[in-house]
Amino acid sequence: MSAATQPSERTESLLQVRDLEVHFTLPGDGWLARRRVVRAVDGVCFNLRAGRTLGVVGESGCGKSTLARALLGLVPATGGSIRLAGEEITGRTAAALRPLRRKVQMVFQDPFASLDPRMTLGQIIAEPLRALNPELDAAERRRRVRHLMERVGLAAGWIDRYPHEFSGGQCQRIGIARALACGPELLVCDEPVSALDVSVQAQIVNLLMELQRELGLALLFIAHDLAVVRQVSHEVMVMYLGRQAELAPAELLYRSPRHPYTRALLDSVPLPDPERERARQAVPLAGDPPSPLSPPAGCAFHTRCPRAQARCRQSRPALHPLEEGRQLACHFPLPVQ
Repeated sequence: MSAATQPSERTESLLQVRDLEVHFTLPGDGWLARRRVVRAVDGVCFNLRAGRTLGVVGESGCGKSTLARALLGLVPATGGSIRLAGEEITGRTAAALRPLRRKVQMVFQDPFASLDPRMTLGQIIAEPLRALNPELDAAERRRRVRHLMERVGLAAGWIDRYPHEFSGGQCQRIGIARALACGPELLVCDEPVSALDVSVQAQIVNLLMELQRELGLALLFIAHDLAVVRQVSHEVMVMYLGRQAELAPAELLYRSPRHPYTRALLDSVPLPDPERERARQAVPLAGDPPSPLSPPAGCAFHTRCPRAQARCRQSRPALHPLEEGRQLACHFPLPVQ
């Protein structure tokens, strides 16, 4: 059963993002050359409610990971607004963000690179407790660490072992336990299963969904695998070159995509049924994404879009609401299927 078929009764917006921009200024090619600007995230808007999952998809370089880091304050926002649990967090200093660290934590892509090889499992999982709950004594921290280990499927007796003694899937469970240590309300999962074997991916995805149901967590789930995103997500946001192309309830988006880029992404996923795979008329996505240093005018996707017209080259489509909670940024959307 997909996440989208399990409605949450909690309706409050835990995370509100409005017109978020993250731009990076780079030096010019020469001594007197003008500086260049990379618009890694360029005007993104969405809401994420408690107990819900927003999947974020798009090709490499579309701004997914930069968006995740901006939400945690790891990179500064150039413009726009991020409100977490009703509090504005854009523009805050690291010290001012510290009290909010309990509310939002991150699960990283590479489970080995995200764990300090010189620390034991107990030290790794207890690190957030030492930083954000200094009132806890060593005995209480160790008790909580053992409980977290068991909750994510790790034997409590492994508490004094080191990361190199475990598989990739087990190391990702360690990372999830560390993220849960301070009782967050939001987990930002940046490609959390892409470095794992397929069978292990399913185990980690199921674990995250179980934790969401048990703890009421909100998840921002970034991934390339559209099948995984469909399984875990209530809503899906499609990004292209730092901008939103489409945002819709997961089942609606997969059943009837309206943006040509969304359609191309779905067509790139092979169907498990050989007969259906041979019968479908998928149109592969041509070309490479434009350079973020010199994005095309108008719609960023028009250089690769089979439906592009003169208007697409001249004006940037705004994100506007459509049917059944869908939002779309396209001058000439695909018909409803």
